[in-house]
Amino acid sequence: MARTVNATAYAARRDAFLDAAQHLIETKGYAQMSVQELAERAGVSQGAFYHYFDSKPALLEALIERAAAQLRAHLSTALEEPGLPAVQQLQRFLSALAGWKLARRDALMALLTVWYCDDNALVRQKMRPRLADHMAPLLSAIVRSGMDEGAFSVRHPDQTGRVLVALIQDLNDTLGELFLTDRTTAVEIEHAVAAYTDAIERVLGVSAGSVTLVDPTTLHDWLSKE
Repeated sequence: MARTVNATAYAARRDAFLDAAQHLIETKGYAQMSVQELAERAGVSQGAFYHYFDSKPALLEALIERAAAQLRAHLSTALEEPGLPAVQQLQRFLSALAGWKLARRDALMALLTVWYCDDNALVRQKMRPRLADHMAPLLSAIVRSGMDEGAFSVRHPDQTGRVLVALIQDLNDTLGELFLTDRTTAVEIEHAVAAYTDAIERVLGVSAGSVTLVDPTTLHDWLSKE
């Protein structure tokens, strides 16, 4: 007789492993994380781990997919209002992304040193394209709307969504490195944001000042809590 699996209990235990993995990655790095530590933090035996994941890399894939899906759901919610012009949709997207990060500001700042260490190189390598897979379709839809409205001037809307994600992700890495440097000034950070904002406006074919990549209030909130 086949064993009946309680789907709710199974999902809860699987999430417990993912939560444990997230904590260990953020505190010591993926390379240093062991299955035994995961099991201990999740409160189960080491053997139980393999009922939920085939391997440690499989768990990492699941963790990255969960994080990407959560972020996409947050961004999609910000775009639910119908009839918004494309420029406003884009601004909603960018504001929601900045707000999501600011709400986790203290945790993200504490994570920076571990996040950019070699022990998390694999996580960064895998996280970037997965996040792009989830965010690019949202941006491509906005770009297509902007083309229909005559607000944006691009030749390849679907690919442009991914280009925009690449610029946003590169800015994130640039800011992360700046925040890790003790000698970094507010002016340097503001100039970095301005440069990427200019790049995004050029990609979309809009005039200067049409896009606010990071609004001054949000940027001030990040800098004032240093």
